[in-house]
Amino acid sequence: MVETKSFGSELKKYRERADLTLAELSRMTDISTATISKIETDSLVLPSMQNVVKLAETLEMPLYQAIMPYLGQIKQIEALEFLLETVLKKENNVLTQKVALRLLECPKANTFLSLDYLYQLAGSTEKVELRLVIYEVISQYSREHGIPVYLARSLFQKYMIRRDNLSQLDQTYIEGKELLHYMTYLHINERIEVYYKLGLHALHSSFYAECIQLNKQGIKEDRSQSEQKAVAVLAIVISYMELEDYILGNFYLEEYEKFDYPHVRKNVQHIRARLYAKTGRFDKAIPALRECLAQQEHNDNLPIVNDLLEIYLQMKNEEEARKIFTDEETFLPTNPNTPNKYDQLGLYFRIKGIYYLQQEVFDLGIDSLIRSISYYKNLGSLEEINRSLTILLEFHLNHKKNLSPDVLQKLVNVYNGTNIII
Repeated sequence: MVETKSFGSELKKYRERADLTLAELSRMTDISTATISKIETDSLVLPSMQNVVKLAETLEMPLYQAIMPYLGQIKQIEALEFLLETVLKKENNVLTQKVALRLLECPKANTFLSLDYLYQLAGSTEKVELRLVIYEVISQYSREHGIPVYLARSLFQKYMIRRDNLSQLDQTYIEGKELLHYMTYLHINERIEVYYKLGLHALHSSFYAECIQLNKQGIKEDRSQSEQKAVAVLAIVISYMELEDYILGNFYLEEYEKFDYPHVRKNVQHIRARLYAKTGRFDKAIPALRECLAQQEHNDNLPIVNDLLEIYLQMKNEEEARKIFTDEETFLPTNPNTPNKYDQLGLYFRIKGIYYLQQEVFDLGIDSLIRSISYYKNLGSLEEINRSLTILLEFHLNHKKNLSPDVLQKLVNVYNGTNIII
């Protein structure tokens, strides 16, 4: 353990380095020379935290050096709250964690009042990283001390923040599922939101059975006909289709069709077209998908295009597939910002890569596969990354070709997160 130096000795060192006398420092801080002298000689066991912070800031001393020597001795709630608000303003993650934990461990503190204070403080903190630090302190302390109400609340807030990080979808989903053990401690609207959010999360991670289970639980508790509920029913439809249970998929599609929201009719048309494709009725699927394309907006076209591509390649209709690839500017999303868009882009460039490798247009095929890996990298989807990477490596093995330095550099760039081809 590294021994923490006394604030007094450090204060004197910084003052002398700044070439200031006690009197000069006193005038700069409005703290008496006697008080500063006592602090420097460690005569004050626990000086005012306001004075400690003011002295440290005036001499540009790191707050960690100023606060940590005293933190374990502070028993006044007001002093700890002052320190916590100070370090939050400084956006100091480490000190925020330590001061927040000390507030909860303070013997004079009422645990529930302190937990509520921290919970409210986190909610009003603008910087996401600092909010997460406080929620993490609350969840760890609540878990260790058996306080399920605040454990549930903090887990809920952490999940709602972290689920927006597309590069860690799988890990966030695993962490978010801990919430399922504490659902009774959440408000009913929060419970419904958790079921729906986790359900969509499961869908994006290809956990189709879990997607169905979670969304059904949310629907069971949700008495409304909200748009969020409609999306949950659509997720169930898609999951049943991926599991090749077309009877239940069609049943829930009819339930989805009852919602009166924008895009419901368009989504129903697309799903029905996909059902035709899944059951091999390409003669009905192709015109239905083309009709969907004519009705959808530019940024929503890619899933339909991918369905068409898969049909054309199954039919070995290379001419129609090539037309799509040469016309991609008309349907590729201009600003991908959702897991589904990244997933669809990864799939599109994988299909394109395979197609052009088969056509012996090797450079375009290889570049397309690297772009596929890049989009899946943004999602942190290791399984899909491996699929695209395996296709790339098998191509080189089958053709007895070494990976060129250019291809290797592009792969390195993708995995380092630099110069990603998008």
